[in-house]
Amino acid sequence: MKSKQNRSISIYSFVLRTWLGYLILSKIKRRFLTESKFETIKVQFLKRKGKETKNLFFQLGGVYIKIGQFVSNLFHILPEEFLWELQDLQDKIPPREFEEINKRWMNDYKKSMSEIFTDLDKTSYASASTAQVHIGYYQGKKVAIKTLYPGIEEDAKRDLKTLSRVLWLIDRFVFKISAKEVSEQLNTMIRSELDLRSELKNLKYTKQLFAMEKDFFFPNPIDELCNRHTLVTEFVEGKKIYELEVLESHTKKNPNLEKLVRAYILMIFEYRFFHADPHPGNLIFMETGELCFIDFGAVQSISEEETRILERILIGAMRKDYHLITESLFELGAVTDSLSKEELIQIVKYSLEKLNRILDSTDHFRNIGFDTLRPAEDLRFLKEIQVSLKRLLSSLKLPPNFLSLHRVLALLLGNSSYLDPTRSMIDYAEKPFSQIVLKGSSLKKLWKDEGEEFITSLFSLPKEFNEFFYKWNRGEFQNPDSTKKEELRLKEIFTFGALGSIFFFFGMYYSEKFWKEPSILFYILSGLSFWSLAKSSLKYWKQK
Repeated sequence: MKSKQNRSISIYSFVLRTWLGYLILSKIKRRFLTESKFETIKVQFLKRKGKETKNLFFQLGGVYIKIGQFVSNLFHILPEEFLWELQDLQDKIPPREFEEINKRWMNDYKKSMSEIFTDLDKTSYASASTAQVHIGYYQGKKVAIKTLYPGIEEDAKRDLKTLSRVLWLIDRFVFKISAKEVSEQLNTMIRSELDLRSELKNLKYTKQLFAMEKDFFFPNPIDELCNRHTLVTEFVEGKKIYELEVLESHTKKNPNLEKLVRAYILMIFEYRFFHADPHPGNLIFMETGELCFIDFGAVQSISEEETRILERILIGAMRKDYHLITESLFELGAVTDSLSKEELIQIVKYSLEKLNRILDSTDHFRNIGFDTLRPAEDLRFLKEIQVSLKRLLSSLKLPPNFLSLHRVLALLLGNSSYLDPTRSMIDYAEKPFSQIVLKGSSLKKLWKDEGEEFITSLFSLPKEFNEFFYKWNRGEFQNPDSTKKEELRLKEIFTFGALGSIFFFFGMYYSEKFWKEPSILFYILSGLSFWSLAKSSLKYWKQK
């Protein structure tokens, strides 16, 4: 492992060399190569840099491996030739010697691991950034034995100081990222992972929250063998994400991805307590069909108020209500006053419209390149509304509690783009979001607060219908002649028929989304409209 003085220098040097190498390849060498030859050389370059990145993170160890695990799952952004070389960072970190791990047990229990466990495998089963896992048997049950590396606490403190300096430099000279708050959040997260008693508490609490959910499994701990440095749980058999069959069908959703997305909507919006590290090494898909979560060192709570604001932002996006999204972002504290409300509304509108265009035009969501994202368009747009990129970045301020949430979203996008590259994660989130979030108190509140305006905007009648009902209500059609009376009856028939069809359509629409209250309301309105249609038709027939 590199010395304290050389760790930061190694990172800066590697990033600079990689950037210059790719610049020379893409801007200079490309001019003298055929397209096929350039693609071949580019793939080789990406694979080589992937290996170099992996080796560098292995050498640095500690917190840097956490960063490598995060980067290794960004399939929706970075080239997969580069990322495939990083997959070993998930659960193939070079292990430490067994005797080094055994020292923890001798210090804590005054016994060696071999005296406590039978059929103990002294070869590491999995190695992480802060701990190592061995497999053995305890009282006849197969167990996973997680042990912190001796001295990892001191290494983590040094790494966190280095990262704190890097974040300060970015915050001071590049753009505002709330370096102090982010550093505090990282410190809290990493230090909680260095106390396995916290992980045990998190595991038990999450297991309790999901007690009524049949699709999810959480390993049972062996309490008498758990302390600050050790955590022992039952061993769970299953497959990791990259061992699963990839779905390339446009007609069938991936059931494993459906479970994963549903789990996080439950965690964030229902329980407000979520597993903050869903990288592939921490997800096990069991033969029984259940999804098992392991490693609860990184978790995050979210307040009821923050959850409510998140719901409003998502509902605003679904309704294309840019004002609601803008107000919610300001309420969340994600934007400072240096950006006006009018400017943010324009940016939100542009961003959502661009997102919709990308979703409509993209049929493969893995390794989305710059040709699809087109960042030059964004810069032109900002120039048109006279907002500089620097001012935009300085006005954005991600709340500290949302650092983990942002990381979770990025990892889920990576998992989604691998398991089903033909669909966006939005396709998978729509149904569980409707079931879990919108059918309960949130929907009732939305319906109470905004339902009347929502219905009016959706179903405002043509001008002549409004005039017709207005005059009818005032009694202006009490004594029409026969021709006018017949015309009036036809208008009634047409109006009630149109309304009945519209209400029935939206009743079916909300029923499919499991929005119980609005679907019932629209079915009732549809029934009343068709009943009025039948009465009007009968009167018209008698009149004729």
